[in-house]
Amino acid sequence: MIRKIRSKYSGVLEITYDRGQKVLDSRNTSYSYGNLQRVWDKVLQRIRIKDVSRTLILGMGAGSSIQLLREKYNYDRKIVAVELDPVIVEIARDEFGIRPDNNLRIETTDAAEYVSRKTRKFDLILIDLFIDNKVPDILLQRPFWENTAKKTAPGGIILFNAFLDDDKLETVTHALQESGHTVERWPKINGANMIIYAIQKR
Repeated sequence: MIRKIRSKYSGVLEITYDRGQKVLDSRNTSYSYGNLQRVWDKVLQRIRIKDVSRTLILGMGAGSSIQLLREKYNYDRKIVAVELDPVIVEIARDEFGIRPDNNLRIETTDAAEYVSRKTRKFDLILIDLFIDNKVPDILLQRPFWENTAKKTAPGGIILFNAFLDDDKLETVTHALQESGHTVERWPKINGANMIIYAIQKR
């Protein structure tokens, strides 16, 4: 254990080590780095990162997907990272070296509010939104997915880390399909995680 931090959004957060790597955990789940980063690594191996010019991350956490994209996949293009919790943004900066730069913009705001804006479209959207180990209710509502779908460039990809029951997964799947996406489910990534893969038809 390195330190504990309390957040009004995320409860008690712990910075510790896993297999020699610094990680951020909430009370009940891996929040950034560690197992979660291994999940995203297995997912990103399945897509062509070299075709991605603009990436949107909804649920930045402490920046494990940013580090992975930059250091393993040599991704040096534009990233917009959205994170609701300012405490986690501070942890990302102070403990993991994730800071805004010419290719990284960090927005401390609600993901649903962000996707409701008129912004440029993205080639890749990573969605990893949890409060502790719970998926926020907003992710179960059609407007969130309709707005997110509108942010996807032609041929663009949405990847959603989804811990949801089958009936709720159906709601998400139908919303994306009706918004012009082809949808697949990738189960048991790294042994447990369900990833929803959606690609915008060209």
